[in-house]
Amino acid sequence: MGRKLTATRQSLLDDAYPKSQLPEKQITQEHDLAPASLFDYEPEKIVLEIGFGGGEHLTGLIHQYNDKGINAGFIGIEPFVNGMASFLVDIKEQNLEKYARVWMDDAIPVAKSFEENSIDEIYVLNPDPWHKTRHHRRRIINQDNLDIFSKILKPDGKLIMSTDVPYLAEWMVTEATTHPDFTWTATCADDWRVAPEDWIDTRYQTKKAKGADKMNYLFFTRNAT
Repeated sequence: MGRKLTATRQSLLDDAYPKSQLPEKQITQEHDLAPASLFDYEPEKIVLEIGFGGGEHLTGLIHQYNDKGINAGFIGIEPFVNGMASFLVDIKEQNLEKYARVWMDDAIPVAKSFEENSIDEIYVLNPDPWHKTRHHRRRIINQDNLDIFSKILKPDGKLIMSTDVPYLAEWMVTEATTHPDFTWTATCADDWRVAPEDWIDTRYQTKKAKGADKMNYLFFTRNAT
């Protein structure tokens, strides 16, 4: 799972991860886990980021909400150890640990464990495009997973996605717009081609990776039914 951690980072991960990890016994896949119960305070909102990479976006969100005076709780899922280590180091150094709970494995069992109507925002930023046709079923945005996201999002909750891969952007828009529970908020091309004013760049964008200047920003709301 990526490059080997330095001894210092491995030690920090060994110490920090168990303190912030979601309780394994509560990953039941039975929609019986109240995400607010994972925190030592009562969050006004719950934000979930799936595949957070190095965690810079999630860390930025914590600061952004705190600056607005919103006492939110943040749940981050990232399967790769290097990304998880980076995030845990950052939040420890910035004294943000109480706001974050994490999981270093597959996101879907966790999503299946959350109670219905319990999440305010879900972020899926720059997911693996799974280029080959035979691998398209592995893409995180598909009808089955959208069913799960719809179930755990509150009415009018947000599903926020991004990608710099044109055909993946088309795929995600098609999957989400054809799902009966989601509505695309875009009204013109700039709505998905231009980053919102408060957008927090990921490290991928900051590095100006190939194509990262052509990012698509896809905002959907969960229909109130």
